[in-house]
Amino acid sequence: MSSPMNILEIIRGTTNTVQIDVTDAGGTPYALADGEVLRFGVKRNAASSEYLIRKDVTTGTGSYAVTLTPEDTAGLAPGSYLFDVGLQSGGDYYNIIPASAFVIRASVTKKEAT
Repeated sequence: MSSPMNILEIIRGTTNTVQIDVTDAGGTPYALADGEVLRFGVKRNAASSEYLIRKDVTTGTGSYAVTLTPEDTAGLAPGSYLFDVGLQSGGDYYNIIPASAFVIRASVTKKEAT
């Protein structure tokens, strides 16, 4: 990971893209191999086993985009949660970004049905 994230702050019910840069120990952009998964997860707290948001990326090299849709956060209450990103390779799981704050802010203007 080229630079650690400490707080990810979004407005509930909006589209957001989280850019995750992954490098190997030598600083070379890391390419996901067959069977590897880069997993972005949001949970209520560190002890929770339930993902509130989970996004898996299975292809790419170096810079990975994780898109959060309005539906991903629309049902969550404003407040602080935790997120992390991990690289799963086979049966092993390697954290890339340690758990950090994921803050959802309330939205005042609501999306209208079309």
